[in-house]
Amino acid sequence: DALGAIPSVEIEPLPRGVIQVFSALFEGSQTSEVPEADLSSIDPSLTRSLMPFQRDGVNFAVSKDGRLLLADDMGLGKTVQAICIAAYYRKEWPLLVVAPSSVRFTWAEAFRQWLPSVQPDSINVIVKGKDNLRGGLVNIISYDLLSRMDKQQVANPFNVLIMDESHFLKNMKTARFKAALPLLKVAKRVILLSGTPAMSRPSELYSQILAVKPSLFPRFRDFGTRYCNARQLPWGWDYSGSSNLGELKLMLEESLMLRRLKSEVLSQLPAKQRKVVTVTTDGINTRTKSALSAAANDLAKGQHNHNKMKEALLVFFNHTAEAKIKAIMEYIMDMLECGREKFLVFAHHKLVLDAITTELGEKGIDYIRIDGSTPSAERQQLCNRFQFTDKSCVAVLSITAANMGITLHSAALVVFAELFWNPGIMIQAEDRVHRIGQTSNVDIHYLVAKGTADDYLWPMIQEKMHVLEQVGLSESNLSEKAESASFHSKDSQQRRITEMFQRSFTEVEDDMDEALLLEAVEAWDDPSNQPGSDVEESPSKKRRIEDYFGR
Repeated sequence: DALGAIPSVEIEPLPRGVIQVFSALFEGSQTSEVPEADLSSIDPSLTRSLMPFQRDGVNFAVSKDGRLLLADDMGLGKTVQAICIAAYYRKEWPLLVVAPSSVRFTWAEAFRQWLPSVQPDSINVIVKGKDNLRGGLVNIISYDLLSRMDKQQVANPFNVLIMDESHFLKNMKTARFKAALPLLKVAKRVILLSGTPAMSRPSELYSQILAVKPSLFPRFRDFGTRYCNARQLPWGWDYSGSSNLGELKLMLEESLMLRRLKSEVLSQLPAKQRKVVTVTTDGINTRTKSALSAAANDLAKGQHNHNKMKEALLVFFNHTAEAKIKAIMEYIMDMLECGREKFLVFAHHKLVLDAITTELGEKGIDYIRIDGSTPSAERQQLCNRFQFTDKSCVAVLSITAANMGITLHSAALVVFAELFWNPGIMIQAEDRVHRIGQTSNVDIHYLVAKGTADDYLWPMIQEKMHVLEQVGLSESNLSEKAESASFHSKDSQQRRITEMFQRSFTEVEDDMDEALLLEAVEAWDDPSNQPGSDVEESPSKKRRIEDYFGR
């Protein structure tokens, strides 16, 4: 009242949402302590695996009645926290998870890993618009497919929702948001996950606030006026600015958002975090599908002959490259949309490297490429361009040609688009970013596709990683037994093939010079992948390779 009496002072009333959030604190009726949630009903294998800050995240979610925006930095385990939060409300399931298309099957694997009490056949991944959205206890769908589902089916309510990469909902005019809104309106528990909840401006947060706590700002105009520096222009209102950001941050933290940075929980994290991303080969053409099937059959037929098995795996490996291209590009684009501006993508086959760089070029995304044909003099220039650019940039690298001798630590994410059976080579590739000068924890993502040569390569790689770890040469922290279980077929014949390959390639490494083995794989792929290499120049060496593999 006293301020109002001063002529030069204007008093602007606080928005109702701000008063709603802070009134309990102003009255002293709420403590800042978040109570410990009772997680005794959740699978112990999950709760025992939570790091202290992840347990704090679950406690925060329960204190907010299962309605929150979990905005932790990438690599801090938002997925495992979300699964634990959802499991706390398991009596209210069925559960719906909405995620980018490229990680639908990774979510399914995560539920199998962390909640063994959920039967695998009750995890329903929706792959077509005609699939039943409520076909399982856990239902997983992509944003884009959700927007194409039958409206009546979508309107059928779920009590518990997980929206992964929730900034995909930032634009309220998109089909994504319009499809999600009916579900969000009726859900009792809404768990939004995003390491980058607002990519560039406060207005992008509004849809996520509306999803979690609609009573805060029922009208966008009120939010925009307070936090977007709303201005009326000749063509209408402009909400692209920002204002009162300190107040907005406090309000979000108090009411619905939890965000921790890697630097804040560094002591609880390994320096290098590896994770398996299960991708699908859906959508491949009939020719590639037939080639994969034939290669798998040839592998099974040759299980009693080491040379035939090696040859069959190499053929399978080549067809796998072609089959994964669509999923690889989808994942790279999702990473860019999720705000990962600089990262490395390692691949082996020339056709994969070509496909990646072609699509990045067509979409106007900056990239560098280093493979066996890149002259030594140009490599450092390319590395410098990647290191010092302020724009989004993807480093597209050959596993065998760029696994050493270069430094790219301005990135903190490495994506392996393809596997390679020598884990030592992949560890060297990882260390292009995990080296002196790196100030962040490093995330390593391995893209693995079922029904391909990855089914055989991945168990072999993990076994070798485990050996390297035991002798102190690798920092493997993959939760390997749980994550790889689904890649070990129950079929005894396939198990025998895998076991024989593990022995077989151990023998190869004992009997054969390592450089020769790498050249063999490259020669099998495409001699032009390494122009000027010894493989191309030395027919006698190539004959030795072909003789070794029985060709």
